[in-house]
Amino acid sequence: MNPLSCSREEEIRGVRKHRPDRSFELETQRCASWMGKTLRDSEDGLLKKITVANYRQDPYYARIVKAVEGLLREKGFVAPLELFIRMDLLSPESVENWRRGRIAHLERAMHCNLAKASRILRILRMHAHDLDLKPSLTEYKRWSKGSRPLLRFSKTGDHNIEDAYARHFVSPRKGSFGAGVKDVLVDSTGTQMTGDQHATRD
Repeated sequence: MNPLSCSREEEIRGVRKHRPDRSFELETQRCASWMGKTLRDSEDGLLKKITVANYRQDPYYARIVKAVEGLLREKGFVAPLELFIRMDLLSPESVENWRRGRIAHLERAMHCNLAKASRILRILRMHAHDLDLKPSLTEYKRWSKGSRPLLRFSKTGDHNIEDAYARHFVSPRKGSFGAGVKDVLVDSTGTQMTGDQHATRD
């Protein structure tokens, strides 16, 4: 027998012996494909444009409703900053630092990406409309002595984004929380820090 032929045959048998199971490989590919489709479906559901017709089906809707109910019960109005705090997407300490000018813009301290924050603000506005809450824009100024410049919510300073963060929603059933209500937050020392009056816009 040709020794070269024998060596070649043994080499082929060795390759076949150590070749991975093709059925396992195919099953792994099918599993990866299914998982990828599941993740894409989840992302598609989240990234779908929010409309009046579908916003109640959004994954964040239930959390927003719960937070809004608590804020209306306790304060008589809903401020987006307070909403984000209730949803654990913003800390009171970060808000205080922002109010004192230690943070350039509030979005820098958010515990979520800007797309999620924008989505929550949009759902809040639609839910507030359903509850017949009155929108009231508030000017947020720095907590400081002397000059008190306006604070910025977003990096870009876009007018629409700034208004979305500054727009409070006031319950019509709480007369004391109508136009002119003060923005009151408590700093880390327990002192109440009063902000600026709401500038109501229809």
